[in-house]
Amino acid sequence: MIITISLATILLLTVFGLFIGYNVVLRMFPVVRYKPYDPIERCEEYMYQGSYNKVFAGSGLIGELDHYMPEGAFSLCFPYSGSCTGLEIIALSGKVPEVVFVETNYIFKGSDKELITTVFEKQWRKLRHVAPCFLKKNRPDSLIKSAVKYLSISKRPETANPDFGRLNTEELDRFYRIYNESIDTHHFEHILEELEKHVNYISAQGCQIVFFEMPVHKDLYHSKLLEYQRNTLKAVFNNQNYHWIESGQLHDYQTIDGIHLTKESMYRYAHFLIQNKRTLLT
Repeated sequence: MIITISLATILLLTVFGLFIGYNVVLRMFPVVRYKPYDPIERCEEYMYQGSYNKVFAGSGLIGELDHYMPEGAFSLCFPYSGSCTGLEIIALSGKVPEVVFVETNYIFKGSDKELITTVFEKQWRKLRHVAPCFLKKNRPDSLIKSAVKYLSISKRPETANPDFGRLNTEELDRFYRIYNESIDTHHFEHILEELEKHVNYISAQGCQIVFFEMPVHKDLYHSKLLEYQRNTLKAVFNNQNYHWIESGQLHDYQTIDGIHLTKESMYRYAHFLIQNKRTLLT
């Protein structure tokens, strides 16, 4: 008996074989990134890929900490939102590490609900657990962008920026005005209520919580917003279950705009943070 196989069946079997093969390869040889994670990629990397015992949750202010992460650590940093987003991801994923470091500077931004909705879509979440090809970083367009980034970095000559490390006083003045505007305390209380819920859940799983505030320019440290936020957070999270790392001497650090540390100051603050972590948790 002669069995005939249609072209459509051959095509279907080929596609299925490529799908299985691609996922096997991704599990054996995970993709290496040559460009920074975007917010979705960062969430997926934490939720589906590695195993981490230390997590830093924060805003774009801690983005450069990626270069100084100790072994087994991961950064859930999200520009334009902050640590509320990272803490919600940890709580909703159920993937709770041993220690979470919470940057407090941008608590007032709350959580990025659009991002949370996207990464926790039920129908896709199950597929991403099984097949890594559904992760954003493994899509063809992301792989091409990563390769282009790698090639551009390897060919680009290093040039010194004459303004690198110099304080942008216009930006400092802008942040000074923003940080001294009247505070929407009702909105902040809503953010704080949700934050407390996630922190309590994470802490109840045996995770240690360490709060820290990234150094800012001395003109901003005592601004209305940061003073109110700092005092409110310390009043709520004030028992022995929570640790606090103070910013240290502000004059030890320089910023480029009042809130973002220079490269050299970030290097020194990263070591200060890690050293304080060892003292607190030993």
